[in-house]
Amino acid sequence: MQPVIEHSPVRARSLRVRLVDPTTDPRWAEFVTSHPDGLAFHHPAWLATLADTFGFAPFHLACEDERGTVHGVLPLVYRRGLLRGRQLWSLPYTPLAGPLARSRAALGALVHAAVDLAEQAAGQRLQLHSDLPDLTVRDVSFLRVDWYPNYVIDLSDRSEAPRFSKSRRRGIAKAVRAGVQVRDADRVSDVHAWYDLYVRTLRRLGHPPLPLTLFEAAWTHMRSQGLLRLLLAERVAGGRTELLAGAVVLHGTTTVTDQYTADRLDARQYHPSDMILGQAIYQAWEAGYRRYDLGSVDPDQTGLRQFKEVWGARPRPLYRYFYPPSDWGTRLSRPRSRTQGQAGLAAACWRRVPLAATRPLGRWIHQYL
Repeated sequence: MQPVIEHSPVRARSLRVRLVDPTTDPRWAEFVTSHPDGLAFHHPAWLATLADTFGFAPFHLACEDERGTVHGVLPLVYRRGLLRGRQLWSLPYTPLAGPLARSRAALGALVHAAVDLAEQAAGQRLQLHSDLPDLTVRDVSFLRVDWYPNYVIDLSDRSEAPRFSKSRRRGIAKAVRAGVQVRDADRVSDVHAWYDLYVRTLRRLGHPPLPLTLFEAAWTHMRSQGLLRLLLAERVAGGRTELLAGAVVLHGTTTVTDQYTADRLDARQYHPSDMILGQAIYQAWEAGYRRYDLGSVDPDQTGLRQFKEVWGARPRPLYRYFYPPSDWGTRLSRPRSRTQGQAGLAAACWRRVPLAATRPLGRWIHQYL
C-alpha cells in the first residue's frame, strides 16, 4: 500500500507556504485527520507532546491556496545536539512524520520552504523521515538513506477478521488459561507503573529510555482526542494484581502504530504480549483501520523480524532524507546494526548502568545528544 499523492489541478504558483501553530490553527488537525496517510505523529497533539517534553523550537509549515485551504503540512523543529549539531528535523524521536501532501505541487512547495528555512536557521541542515520514495523537487536534491523498514499488518480486507497463526493462537490461549486480562489504562498512575516496566525493558535491551515527561505529556494531549491507548496486561497472583506487560498504541487516520512496548522477562511464560497484540490488532480491524504498524526491525534482529512476520506483518520501506546531500548524513545516519559494532558495545555498557541512573541519563542523552 503506497503513500497517497494525488494528481491535482492546483498549480504551484497558486500555493503559498507559511509558518503556523498547529495547536491553535484548526485547519492542521482537520487536514491530518482527513488525509489517508495522516499519522498520530503529524497531529498537533504529538507536536505539543514534543514541545512540552524537549522544548524544541517549532517551525511547522502549512501549504495553502488563495482561499486558505490547506493542501499539505510539514512538521519541523529546530534541534541543536552535541553530536548532530544544528538542524531542522521532522521529527526527532518519531519514526515517521515528514511532509504530508495531497499533490506533487504542495509537496514541492513544502520541501522548498523547508530548505529555505534550514539555510536561514539551521546551518543549512535538514533531516526528514518519510515513506515517500522520492522527495526530489526542482533545484533541490537530497541524500536518501534507506532506513530500517517498518513491519506493517494489512487490515484492508473487510470481508473477514484477522486470522492469526497457530503459534500466536496458542500463545493467546495460554494467556487466557493463566488468567491474564488486558485493560485500557485510565489514570496517570497507570502510566507511571507502565513506565517503570518500560525503563527496565529498555535497560535489558541496552537502550536509554525516553523521559517519563514525554509519556505524561502524550497522556495529557493525545488520550482525550482518541489518539492514544495504553494497554496493560495483568494477572492476579497471591491476592495481588501484577502488571506483566504494556503497550502504547497510537491512532492515525487509517494506521494504528504499536510504538512503545514493555514486558517482564519472568512473565513471558504467560504470553501477556500475545494477549495485548491479538486484542489490539482485532480492535483496530473492527474499528475500520487499514494498517497496524509494528515498528522497525534491524536486519540483524532475526528473532524480532520473525516474531512480527508471524503476526502477518510485512516490511514497508522507510527513508531518511538529508539536505544538503553531503557526507554528514551518511556518517551519522546510515542504518547500522543495533546489536553489533559500536552500537552493540554501547548497548552492553548501558545494561551495566545502575537502574536508578537510567532515567536521568536517558533524559540527558535524548535532550542534548
